[in-house]
Order: sequence, then structure tokens, then C-alpha cells
Amino acid sequence: TNKYWGAPALGASLTCSFGTPFRLVGVVVHTGVSKEPQEFRRGARPTRADLLVTTEDGKVHKKAVTFNDKPGKQTVRMGISDVRSVELVLREATGQGEGRPIAVGEVEFFRRT
Repeated sequence: TNKYWGAPALGASLTCSFGTPFRLVGVVVHTGVSKEPQEFRRGARPTRADLLVTTEDGKVHKKAVTFNDKPGKQTVRMGISDVRSVELVLREATGQGEGRPIAVGEVEFFRRT
């Protein structure tokens, strides 16, 4: 749909909190302003981020992630129990410029069923 979260700068973060703890087995991130290659390259998009996963006991698990600079989903395998929140912190990006926020199109969380 070409809708996205536009981070104003590196270091910006997006936090998702969950009401019931669960076992996180994967995170899928769609970077960029569009899944169409030409439009994707026109926008700023993250190339590196940290996932900070907080569990019910308050412990924070940090996973550094490098994204491929191409449209489409990018899967991060996890295996963390009792997850309460996940924070995506943007560390590096490409395509930045005046009036071009760093775009994250979608973040999906997968749990053990």
C-alpha cells in the first residue's frame, strides 16, 4: 500500500508491546517506501538495526540485524521465550536526504504455535 513508518533519524525506534508473553521464533521486516524496485530506491531505508527483545523477567536480548538493500520481506530467526516487547532501533540507513524519512513498511512477529 506504500504506507510506512518514517523514522526522522538514525537512533529512532519503534516499540511493540504484547499483553501476553509468548515464544518469539521470528521477526519479518519490510524496509523501504515501496515493494516496487524503482520507488524503493528513491526512499531512505534502514540497512542495519538492533532488535531489543524484553522478556517477562525484565532481561533484554539484543540482536544486531543487517538488512539487504532490496524490497521485500527480510526474516530474522529468533528463539526467545516469555517475550513482552520488541524494540526496533535504526542504526544505519541508505538513501537519506532532506525530507526523506527512513522507511519501514511493516514488522511482523511470529510465535510458536
